[in-house]
Amino acid sequence: MTVLKNSRHEAFCLAVVRGESATGAYANVYRATGRTAEVNGSKLLRNTAVGERIIELQGTAAKRTTKTVESLVADLDEIIAFAGQCGNPTAMVAAVNTQAKLLGLMIDRSETTVLHRPAPLPTKVLELSESEWIAQFGKGPGPRLAVTDGAKQRKAEARKLDGSTARRLPAPPITWDIETGEIKARGVIGLDDDD
Repeated sequence: MTVLKNSRHEAFCLAVVRGESATGAYANVYRATGRTAEVNGSKLLRNTAVGERIIELQGTAAKRTTKTVESLVADLDEIIAFAGQCGNPTAMVAAVNTQAKLLGLMIDRSETTVLHRPAPLPTKVLELSESEWIAQFGKGPGPRLAVTDGAKQRKAEARKLDGSTARRLPAPPITWDIETGEIKARGVIGLDDDD
């Protein structure tokens, strides 16, 4: 089949093959809007000549795509043979890699993303008894036992380095005798206090 005699029908077919809906294609070609474009676009799709032309155009596009992939693979085969005759293994490897990518046989690692990384291997196996598990993860009041050796000591050292303690006692203030000017008790001057 060849190009349709009605140029608007041909333009409609080309628009549908490009991916437009029948309503959108009809609206663009015939400058129609709303319900008119919807109804007439559907009617035009049911037209036998228009339907056959759309199928023909889609088949041509599919052949072009298939032929392009096949022609590229054939060209790369020729390049591999030529590189072999010239004794250029680098060009051969590059052509084979390109063929593999083109055919979807090879995935580029830079395009992939790792969704989950494995957890680091434990240095020692930690098994809790039922009572230890309840003490550690159970609900309700009561002390929580440390799961690892030295956990309490590491927390205490971290608090010391951090400068925070569980109960911070106020430092004693400096006191002195006003008449003699002698310091009676040494302490810390509170600069943050508002008194």
